[in-house]
Amino acid sequence: MRIVIMVLYLASGDVVKLPITITADQSCTDKLIQMVQPDSIGTSVFYKGKQVLAYYCKKGNGEYIR
Repeated sequence: MRIVIMVLYLASGDVVKLPITITADQSCTDKLIQMVQPDSIGTSVFYKGKQVLAYYCKKGNGEYIR
C-alpha cells in the first residue's frame, strides 16, 4: 500500500487535493471510481455533490501515477 495525492478539478472551480491509499494492484482510476457517484445516465461523476471535470494522482515526490 502507498499513500498518494489525488487531485480533483470540480465544475465549481474548486481544486480538491486528497491523500489516498492505493494497493499495488489498484490504479488511480480504480480509487476514483470508489470515491465518486455517477449521475443517473452515467455520463458524469460527482464528488460531494460537485461534478468532477478532471483528476490525476501524484506520488509524494511529484511523479504522476496511473
